Amino acid sequence: MAIRRPDRSVHTPSLTRRVIAVVAALGVVFGGAAPAAAQPVQTNDTIAVTGHGWGHGRGMSQYGAHGYAVDYGWTSDQILDHYYGGTVAGAVPNDLLTVRIDSANGLPTVAQVDSGLPVLIDANDQITHTGTGRALRLTATTGGFILADAPTCAGPFVDRPDVVPGEQLRISSVSAESAGGAATVGAGTPVVGDWDGDGDDDLGVVNGDAWKLWNEGPDNATDTPDFAFTLDPAGQQIVVGDWGGNGVDTPGLFSDGTWLIRDGLDPADGLTTLNFGQAGDTGLVGDWDGDGDDDLGLRRSRSWLLRGADGSGPADILFDFGRINDLPVVGDWDGDGTTDVGVVRSKTWIRTTEFAEAGERLDDVVHVRHDRGLVGDWNGDGTQTLGAHDGAGEVDLSGPGATFGPRLDPNVPLAHTIQRCVSSSEQRYYRGELRAIHNGGNQRTVTAVPVESYLRAVVPLEMPASWSPAAVQSQAVSARSYSLAENRTSYARTCDTISCQVYGGRSVRRNGTLSSNEHPLSDAAIAATAGIVRMRDGEVARTEFSSSTGGWTAGGVFPAVEDLGDAVSINPNHDWDIALSTSTVEARFSGRSLTRLEVTARNGLGQDGGRVEEVTLTFGPEVFTMTGNEFRRAFGLKSDWFTVDWGLDARRSDCVCPDAWPDHGLDELFLDGQWEPPEDEGD
Repeated sequence: MAIRRPDRSVHTPSLTRRVIAVVAALGVVFGGAAPAAAQPVQTNDTIAVTGHGWGHGRGMSQYGAHGYAVDYGWTSDQILDHYYGGTVAGAVPNDLLTVRIDSANGLPTVAQVDSGLPVLIDANDQITHTGTGRALRLTATTGGFILADAPTCAGPFVDRPDVVPGEQLRISSVSAESAGGAATVGAGTPVVGDWDGDGDDDLGVVNGDAWKLWNEGPDNATDTPDFAFTLDPAGQQIVVGDWGGNGVDTPGLFSDGTWLIRDGLDPADGLTTLNFGQAGDTGLVGDWDGDGDDDLGLRRSRSWLLRGADGSGPADILFDFGRINDLPVVGDWDGDGTTDVGVVRSKTWIRTTEFAEAGERLDDVVHVRHDRGLVGDWNGDGTQTLGAHDGAGEVDLSGPGATFGPRLDPNVPLAHTIQRCVSSSEQRYYRGELRAIHNGGNQRTVTAVPVESYLRAVVPLEMPASWSPAAVQSQAVSARSYSLAENRTSYARTCDTISCQVYGGRSVRRNGTLSSNEHPLSDAAIAATAGIVRMRDGEVARTEFSSSTGGWTAGGVFPAVEDLGDAVSINPNHDWDIALSTSTVEARFSGRSLTRLEVTARNGLGQDGGRVEEVTLTFGPEVFTMTGNEFRRAFGLKSDWFTVDWGLDARRSDCVCPDAWPDHGLDELFLDGQWEPPEDEGD
C-alpha cells in the first residue's frame, strides 16, 4: 500500500554546473600534448539503481509510524518523540487557519451553497452583500471586485454595476447553524406558532387555502400534519397569536383594518372578526404589555401603533422606528415576556427592546430568500430568535448564540457548507468560509477554517485512516504542527497542495456524484489528539514527514535516527530498484554522451554509506555535479538514498581519457536551455 503523498521537502539549490573546457581547445598542455581524442565505446545502456525509502526522509516516516505501532507496540507519543528529537508536546487553541487554494490562483473566486444564499462579510462580521441566487462570483479589478450572481455554478452569471471595494472579501452562507435544527415544510408560505402549548414554537405551511401545522419537525413535507384545515389567505396577511392567553397559538388573517381570527385549530372552528387599523397598514401580533396574551399592532409608514387589548380603539403605544420600506418583525428578543420589535432592511435584521426611536444592529444574523425570515422560540427558553426559509421548502431554525456567519460548527450540515465552483460540473465543499484576495493584481482564493476541522480533510489524504490508531494519531499531531508552523503569505498561512499539505476540503461533487474527503477513523485520531502539537523553544515545530525513510531519517532540523519501524511488512518503499536508461540521463543534458557516473559523497548513515550528497557525471571533457536530491528529482527516484551500477564500476570505465580533466571553475547555464532542475514542490 503506497502513501498517497510521497514527499515533503524544502527548496533545494540549483544544480551546480562545472563546465570543464577541453584541454586541446584551451591550448593547455600537461606534461606534453593532450591525448588523442578518444570515443568511448558504450557497452551498457542501462544504469541499475537500488535505493531505500520514499521522500526526503526528514522527520517522521509514515510507514515507520505504522511499523512502530504494529510491530513494537509504540504509542503516538513514543513515535513522535523518536522522530522529532528536541521537541516536546504542547497545546494550541482551535483557531482559524487560512489555506490558499492553489488551483484557483489567478482565477475568479466562485462560490455556491446548496441551501440558502451566499453572502459577503466584512472584517467586522457585518454582512454587506447577499447573493440573489445560490452562486456568486468575485473577479478582481481596480479598486476591488466585480460581483456577479447566478442560480448555480453553471450560470449564467450577471455582473452587478458597482465594484465591491476591498482587498479581501469573505464569503459564507446564511442559513442558521442552529440549536433548533432544520425542517422541511414544502412549497408555500411558512408559519410559526406554539400549536400544542408546550412552550416552544412549531412550524406550519400555507399552500393555497390548505394549512398544515406540525408539533415537531417536520423532517419531510410529506409527514402527516398534527392539524390541517382550510382558510383562504388570498389578498390578506397571515398572522398568528395566542389570543386567549392559554399558551396555544391560532392563525388569522389581516387586511385593511379587519382581523379574522380562528377560534381554534380544529377544521370545524369558526372565525372571530376584530377591527383595528386602516388600508395600507401592516398587521402585527405580540404581547406588548407582558400580560400573557397576544394583542394587535400595526405598522404605518415609519410608525408603530400597538394596542394592549383586542378590538377597535386607539393605540396604547405609539412610536417611530426604522424606515418606510423596512419589513417589520416582532419577537421577544431578551426573554422578558414582552414582545419587542425589529425591521429587516436589505436582508439585515435590526432589532430594539425599547419602543422608541433606537435600535441595535444584529450583526451576525441575516435571513435568506429576500424577506422570508422567521421568528420563533425554537427551544422553549422564552427568547425568540431568528430562522430562515429558503423559498423551496427548507427551514433553518437558530437557537441562542447561533450565527448566520462563517460555518465554524463542526456539525454543520453539508447543504449549508460553502462550496467553491471548480467548474460547472465540479464543486468542492469547504468548512469555514472562502475568501477572495486581491494580491497586488493577482487574485487568490483562500479558505479560513478551524484547525481541527481542517485536519479532518488532511489526515486521511496523507495516511490511510485504516492504519493503526497510534500511527494515525501521530499523523494528526504532525499535520497540525506542520500547518501551524507555516507562514506562507500575509493572507494565507499554508496552501492545499503537496507544496504544503494536501487538503481536499470536506467533500467534492463531480458530475453530480458526491464523495467525502473525511473519514470516521481519522476523525477519531484527530479528536484523541485535539490541540496537541510538537513544540521547540516555545514555538510550534515544523514537523516534516515523508512516506518512508528506508531505515534512517535524513537528519537536518531533527536529529537523524535509525528507523526500524520503516521495515514494516506492508512498506514497498523500504527497499526498491529501477532501471535507468543511459539515454534518459543524456537527454537531460542536451544529448551529451555520458562517459562516467559515480556517487562521490554520502552522509555515512545506514546501508551503502547512507544518503547521497553528491553525484558526478562526466560527458567527455565536461563534468557536472549534482546533489543526491537533485539527481533523484531529475530522474524520478524515490529518494536520495541510492546506489548506481553502470557496468563493473558504476561508471563508463572504458573511456580513454586523462586521470583528471582541468577544472577552470566555469559556472554557466546551458545556452540551449534544455536542462533545468525540476521545480521543487516544497514537499
